[in-house]
Amino acid sequence: MLRADLIEAVRATMARAGFAVSERCDLRPVSFDLVARRDKDLLILKVLTNVDALSEPIAQEMKVLCKFLDARPILVGLRAGTGNLESGVVYARHDIPIVTPTTLEGYVLHGDAPVIFAAPGGFYVNLNSDALRAAREAQALSLGVVAQIAGVSRRAIQMYEEGMSASIDAAMRLEEFLRTELIRPLDPFHSFDTAAFQPPSPERSDHDPMEALVTRLLQGLGYEVRTTRRSPFNALSTQDKTTYLTGMGEDSPQLRRRARIVSSVSRITERPGFFVVERTTRTSIEGMPVVTRTELNTLSDPEKILDLVLARQQRAPKEE
Repeated sequence: MLRADLIEAVRATMARAGFAVSERCDLRPVSFDLVARRDKDLLILKVLTNVDALSEPIAQEMKVLCKFLDARPILVGLRAGTGNLESGVVYARHDIPIVTPTTLEGYVLHGDAPVIFAAPGGFYVNLNSDALRAAREAQALSLGVVAQIAGVSRRAIQMYEEGMSASIDAAMRLEEFLRTELIRPLDPFHSFDTAAFQPPSPERSDHDPMEALVTRLLQGLGYEVRTTRRSPFNALSTQDKTTYLTGMGEDSPQLRRRARIVSSVSRITERPGFFVVERTTRTSIEGMPVVTRTELNTLSDPEKILDLVLARQQRAPKEE
């Protein structure tokens, strides 16, 4: 299957499951392909036929985007270097959770949560440690006896009761012997702990003169600006609790293409966005508010940017 076809299949699955889904981000380079939201679940999706193609820089940008947009990363793929990925298993690369299209479809459409995850050494499951301890104690079984049945050490049983994951074989032997459901389902959308992720310090924007100038102007207004090298927008600009999808460049066909995608992403993420251009007669491009560098330079209050963006966003549908 071609990657473009796989992306469209994933997009269709998410839409059928009731997610609002963005346009495909078909620019290069790109850190994500789709953004999807259902209720409070906001996902940033990358789709690859071979998941080994997920590089560390792309994964890092996905995690940064998730941190500042309050989203979750997910990679959908078909195979890795060692062969096809198994359905019903959650894999990971650079801490990004990975599922097959079949696993994704079963989860979002039917609520069939996977229970197995891949880690160095093989496949594992998470156990309900409280249920394991309660079943063992209710049957007056020692750690040693349970360990013998499971085919593991006494210390391993003790660690299972403290929350350590188990091999599939050991978990199934425990469930059968104790006649208790112990294996806990996984939530692939929350496998990556966004709250615990500490993003690296923002990079300097010296490679592009206009980007560097706009970044300095926004920082002077009190914004934290994080450049994005693999997204249709150039930066995430945050002030207080508001994060803007910020694009920069010349008013051109390429920028209009980017603006169309950013407008779609802005709608799904429910984050405002705008583009800063050197000069233009427009106040919006493809539904995205436009601010000239001169206008930005005259603003002295970060709230005025939000007011300007919202005013132009409201007028945008009439002008496009």
